[in-house]
Amino acid sequence: MAFYSHSRLETFAACRLKYKFRYVDKVEAPIEQTIEAFVGSRVHDTLEKLYRDLMVTKTNSLSEILAFYGDRWKKEWGWDILVANQSRTADDYFAYGEKCIRNYFERFKPFDQSRTLGLEMRMNFAFDSEGRYKVTGLIDRVARRPDGTYEIHDYKTSAYLPAQKDADSDRQLALYQIGLQDRWRDVERVELIWHYVGFSTDLISRRTPDELVEVRQETIRQIQAVEGERVFAPSVGEWCARCEYRPVCPAWKHVDAVAALPPEQLSTDEGVRLVNEFSQVSNQMAELQRQKEYLRERILDFAEQMGTGLIQGSSVRASISTRELTKFPGKRDALHKELAVFLKQAGRWDEVSDFDAAQLAEILENESWPPHLLAELRKFASREKSKTVRLLSPSKKAGE
Repeated sequence: MAFYSHSRLETFAACRLKYKFRYVDKVEAPIEQTIEAFVGSRVHDTLEKLYRDLMVTKTNSLSEILAFYGDRWKKEWGWDILVANQSRTADDYFAYGEKCIRNYFERFKPFDQSRTLGLEMRMNFAFDSEGRYKVTGLIDRVARRPDGTYEIHDYKTSAYLPAQKDADSDRQLALYQIGLQDRWRDVERVELIWHYVGFSTDLISRRTPDELVEVRQETIRQIQAVEGERVFAPSVGEWCARCEYRPVCPAWKHVDAVAALPPEQLSTDEGVRLVNEFSQVSNQMAELQRQKEYLRERILDFAEQMGTGLIQGSSVRASISTRELTKFPGKRDALHKELAVFLKQAGRWDEVSDFDAAQLAEILENESWPPHLLAELRKFASREKSKTVRLLSPSKKAGE
């Protein structure tokens, strides 16, 4: 059976076609590497050098470390590296990498906060006794503090700093903690540490045993989804600009073909013409929909003033009907999370995991749950009047 890494599962979640290219068909990527990945690799190389020397009592100065970084950059650099952001140059990225290393060096020197136990430590372990679900990972640095707390370190050169809640829900280092506890039996207290070296900021998270069980179960579900996939459709998003498979992706076939056309030929392309017309019609329909909603509100106001449910037009009538709907908290509602907790604790999550309001309303109407659960569910429900305007043709009159 295959070993699944965090990055492998993340690739599947982001774009299933990219997953197929890389892990199933093993297609050689037309773009070897993006500049962002290249900077991250060189910073990782440098910090690995820093700690590997420290493990044999050799201390490097900042200038020595930066010299190593510069040498590695020159040695590994290739002109086929993709720089997607045209407003930046390779020198800009080189300087950013230097900044990341300076930030880290100045914050942690003399680097004696904990004892390093492993660098670029490979973890291979199974999630079940049969070895059906296997996980692999490479930890940047594992260390142990004098009080026995283990540290799992990950260096991030990203120009985006996530929120603490993102770190607390991140799967990658939690998987590494599971692997570390599988390797060494004395691993109890563990801190997961992300060093966002571009910001001189660390995010630190700790996981409870129950949270690790949830990580394990969710990872198994994702592995099952991967192994059950048959379509592998592309998923278009902002990540496409940095995808090494972009040149061979069918989703971008027409976009790239049109980009190569001279301006005078652009309007003659059938795809361009069709999309332009579709866009024009869509805009017209949106404007008509706004007008329709405005007139609907006017008709409802008029009908209320008249105290009637029928409004006569020249050749058609408008019929107004009113009904009460049972509503439940939406995803942006503060009570949405509480409703989810209730459903999980009640053991009913699988029945209504999509939060189908109609399904929940039907449960209340049919009283298909035990009384104590219905009583709790009613606390999240609200009643709302909904008015509908229908046009009646001369051949179909209300009451006839």
